[in-house]
Amino acid sequence: MNRRTYDRSRQYKYNSFPSPDFIQLLVFFILPFIVVNSIIFFLVTTKPKYEVVIEGTNDYRTTDVTFTIKSIMPLKEVTIKMDSQPLDLVKVGRRTYRSTINHNGSLEIYMKNFNGMALLEYEHIDLLDDEPPTIEDYVAEDGLLSFTVIDTQSGIDYSSIFAQTSAGQQTLPLSVDKATGRVTFQMDPNGLSVTVRDMSGNEYLTTFSLNELDPDASGQSVPEGSQETA
Repeated sequence: MNRRTYDRSRQYKYNSFPSPDFIQLLVFFILPFIVVNSIIFFLVTTKPKYEVVIEGTNDYRTTDVTFTIKSIMPLKEVTIKMDSQPLDLVKVGRRTYRSTINHNGSLEIYMKNFNGMALLEYEHIDLLDDEPPTIEDYVAEDGLLSFTVIDTQSGIDYSSIFAQTSAGQQTLPLSVDKATGRVTFQMDPNGLSVTVRDMSGNEYLTTFSLNELDPDASGQSVPEGSQETA
């Protein structure tokens, strides 16, 4: 007796490709919604951007600062100050400005986009030499005054070192050791005023007395180009 075998299993074909309705929903509703909201989020939250380049210095008296606007959004306000004073900027490019700085301090940068986002940041400048030299390790003995002059930036102008006696007579050092900064003068028993300048022109003036091993209270720095009479 012959048997017939029937395969009752059915093969189902699944279509993994999205339906036309879903594609239409994706293209005309979901993707535009994502794109539009992304653009809105970008426009609302984007902050201003900038770049500041502080150049080096050859004379320790001045340096150039270059300010470049990197913002994509239009700016509503830009303010750059140096120690709370507006900085004089010269336009050198489409969005680039430059200024020459002649003293150390802090740049205050304030920028505000049209979307209301703002930033306030500070850039510090400390490579210029606007401080006078210092005098250390002073010794007065055997009629001689010796001390060490120090300036860590532009360096000591050794040709500028001189002293003034209590009688108003100017005198030059007996010896100067540029390798160590050691300077020796003939000491005036009634007091000796010593002047030292650095290569940037900053001047230091102080008076030594045999009654006081330390410089007296008159020690002070004198601005470049100014003089102080005895």
